[in-house]
Amino acid sequence: MKPASYLVLLASFPSLSFCEIVVKGDGILLDKDLSKNEKTSTGLEASKPDPAGDDLILFDNGDVMHGIFGGIQDGLLWERKDIDRPIKFSIPAIRQVVFKGSSGVVMEKETSFITLASGDRIPGEIVSLDENSLVIKSSIVGDVKIPRKHIKSLSPNPFDGELFYSGPYNSNGWIILDYRKAEKKDQTEAEATKADKPKTEVTEEKNKSSAWIHSGASFYSLDNRALVYPDANMPDIGRLKFKAEWKGRLNLTLALHSDFTRVLPPEKKEEPKAGEAEDAVKPKGEDEKKPEANEESEELIPAQLQKEKLIDLRENNGFQSITWIDPSKRTHADMFGTGYTMTLYSSYPNLSRNYFSEAGVARTQRMASVRSNISLSEGGDAEIEIRYNRKESIMILFINGNYAAQWNDLGGFPGDGTGFGIVNNTSNARVRISEVMITSWNGMTDSANSMVHPDRDLVLLGNGTDRFSGQIMGIKGGLAHLKSPYMDAKIPVKELSKIVLKESSSTNLESDDLSEELTWEQEPVTIVYKPFGKIKLNPISAKNNLLIGNSPFLGKVTVDLSAAAMLRFIEGSPDLSDWFDDL
Repeated sequence: MKPASYLVLLASFPSLSFCEIVVKGDGILLDKDLSKNEKTSTGLEASKPDPAGDDLILFDNGDVMHGIFGGIQDGLLWERKDIDRPIKFSIPAIRQVVFKGSSGVVMEKETSFITLASGDRIPGEIVSLDENSLVIKSSIVGDVKIPRKHIKSLSPNPFDGELFYSGPYNSNGWIILDYRKAEKKDQTEAEATKADKPKTEVTEEKNKSSAWIHSGASFYSLDNRALVYPDANMPDIGRLKFKAEWKGRLNLTLALHSDFTRVLPPEKKEEPKAGEAEDAVKPKGEDEKKPEANEESEELIPAQLQKEKLIDLRENNGFQSITWIDPSKRTHADMFGTGYTMTLYSSYPNLSRNYFSEAGVARTQRMASVRSNISLSEGGDAEIEIRYNRKESIMILFINGNYAAQWNDLGGFPGDGTGFGIVNNTSNARVRISEVMITSWNGMTDSANSMVHPDRDLVLLGNGTDRFSGQIMGIKGGLAHLKSPYMDAKIPVKELSKIVLKESSSTNLESDDLSEELTWEQEPVTIVYKPFGKIKLNPISAKNNLLIGNSPFLGKVTVDLSAAAMLRFIEGSPDLSDWFDDL
């Protein structure tokens, strides 16, 4: 039954176009054109600005609408350029708001990341730290003092030096590798075939469902076609990290350091028709001409191998599908070119080396691993991290912060590819990919979980190998004072990669003595920032790109929304209703 309030709302806006916006059975306003683009069509063309506004609101039932975020005041205010006043929505009905025009946080040399026990990651400059509190200067929360017991870690160099990719906040640059249905036809034949097709059939071909759907800051798989990012620019020494969630049995293939270039089969020369050679008029004297003994026959000269590059086939930088996969050639080299492919199963991983021989034949060689035992349940989630060093030919897999496997390629990394891709190999499984990051790597081979100690603070230097434990007495004037039974040193903060504070009672959010202090008054809103950062708050009000809210960890703060990528009102929920069961 439609709530009466929505009928009154629609009636109060005579300029509202009823052909664009309708009221669904549960009373949520739905922009039909946007719903089609976001959920059912390929959405593979370059995105165009929507006349209603660039921001996007996604409701709890899966409906979506373009517009402009107008603030929070006893509900969420939503504006559209085709109506003369804001629409107010109840916050419990909203899943998330996506800011399409966000520029992201400006990362200065002094920008660190402060990670709280709540999971918040705040970018800012470390001003000082003592036994009671940390003072930071942040472009998104201003000058703020945080109790030390609520801090988990400080990262003066959060990306180990350089960030190459963080997202996917939009789908630009991503490509779906589609199947080639048949060999290319003559242009006139293709046009004639297209002309003979019914218009409805042509329309269905154009609007066929995409293999992957981008929503919010995540990709969702619908079948086993590959999703690739050729412009990943993976550095020679770096890390690839992402979060995967799946329904069904996990069988995921990752393309790593791929160049998306492959060798084409040589073109066959057309044989002359019977009698054609005899009937052809030969130049005078040709019959008498004979090849000399030292003259090499043209047929004996090997033809130069022809190559095909995926990036040469794309039409723009927008999300698009390209016919690339030959069903008769399904080797990883044919699909991704020269590079590696890592396949993650629920119980073990494997790594394959892909390349082309001098004769142009696709080769795939499975690599032996040092250790390859993992345990991933059916229908779960995991944080996947791959650290690699092209110069030393090593690749290390971590799952949920724990060491899982390592490969050493004695032949050296093949090719010079820097692309990345992912394939969901199980047709009846669903996969969600989010929080993808490609960064440089400081060379530390230990697992992330090894950087935690219940009784001592741990300090990791920027070189990735030197670490110290003890107690951080304080930070002042750009120097960190570390004291232990064996040393008393002051280390420049800019030379530190990470400071992990000892586990306190605040890190255990279920602790009895802190349960009341750290209890949220209501479900918090998560503000997600580009390229990396998030803050949870109970919102009080919001306007003019500023949001005021409360946090049991930060107190009452005002945060800047101009650099935010999205507002997530339902934490831990997928971005699409029922995780595309209704598509």
